[in-house]
Amino acid sequence: MATGAVTGALVRELNLHAVYRAVRQTHPVTRADLARQLRTSKPTIGRAVEALLAAGLIEEVAAPEDAAGYSAVYFGPRAGAAAVLALDLGTRYLRGMVTDLDGAELARIDVLVDGHRPARVLAAVAGLRDQLVAAAGVTPELVTMGIAGVIEPRTGVVYSANQQDLDGFAAAAGLRAALGCPVLVENDINLAAVGEGWRGAGAGVRDFAFLHIGSGVGAGLVLGGELHRGRNGAAGEIDFVPEGQRFQPDSPAADAFLAQVWQRSDFVNCEDVLAAARAGDRRALDLVAWEADRIAEHAARLTSVVDLGLIVLGGGIGLNGDLLAEPVRAALSWLTAYPPEIEISRLGEAAILTGAVATGLRSVLTDLVTRRVAALE
Repeated sequence: MATGAVTGALVRELNLHAVYRAVRQTHPVTRADLARQLRTSKPTIGRAVEALLAAGLIEEVAAPEDAAGYSAVYFGPRAGAAAVLALDLGTRYLRGMVTDLDGAELARIDVLVDGHRPARVLAAVAGLRDQLVAAAGVTPELVTMGIAGVIEPRTGVVYSANQQDLDGFAAAAGLRAALGCPVLVENDINLAAVGEGWRGAGAGVRDFAFLHIGSGVGAGLVLGGELHRGRNGAAGEIDFVPEGQRFQPDSPAADAFLAQVWQRSDFVNCEDVLAAARAGDRRALDLVAWEADRIAEHAARLTSVVDLGLIVLGGGIGLNGDLLAEPVRAALSWLTAYPPEIEISRLGEAAILTGAVATGLRSVLTDLVTRRVAALE
């Protein structure tokens, strides 16, 4: 069956992508190195290298210390060829960061959130974008934003949002119109999982879950090395309770287990409980053990379905690994025959932004070569 002709232009584009990918993966690298790696002729490599240099995507770099004595020219990717903007919309803060193509931070600013009505959110995002562009001195190619809610994969509309004002918010369309650039919108815990898989506790692990323990428990699933969103974008909503039947994020009881604290003791908030537990208070230790059992039950359910190798704990409560990690491990050993490893997030509050950066870079790099080379023709 005919599938279409392979044109010279298509072959050239494929060669450019292959050479750029090889330079990013193995730099510093010479033309001869690239020809050997890609099993391509030196003239073909030479033409691709010249095109990538002209597009500003690669540059000459210093030879490695163990390089042979001959005067070969080495190349590496140009990190400043493009930038991405990562955003994390939380209950109290809108956090933003601009990075280069290596994921290196160029600017980072957090601002207080003045309500979550869509118009206010869009205005806050536009204002923060302008501040970050001025601080970084670059304009991002793409914006990735994390929001606490189910993000409908096809439309970018937010459902079951943690903040009621955002329920039904057409986030992707609104942000594109407000910012005038490509936008990706993703569930914030999904992004945290991506971040941990890129530069955190999940690096190198193909099947793991990130559990965010705070006002509830949410999960981000990485299966086979890829984020698993599910048909409706709702994968990982393991602790969903209809609005009006749960504690609000800004209430004194920041997590479900604090309901017991509120009724049975003089502890005011979660921090009080955790501090008292570290000091040996029996009531606080009992409540921490209760919470550890709850986390372990969630982890066991996930593991029983997808046989995870790792659970990463994050969120305001989950980061207290000195109190929670061992009790969770112990409970899991009773709940499942194949308990996963338990680790604490290595990224902390930066997990969502880190995942937003990784997601943005992956998207930008899919067609950066095509766009930049085409712009010169």
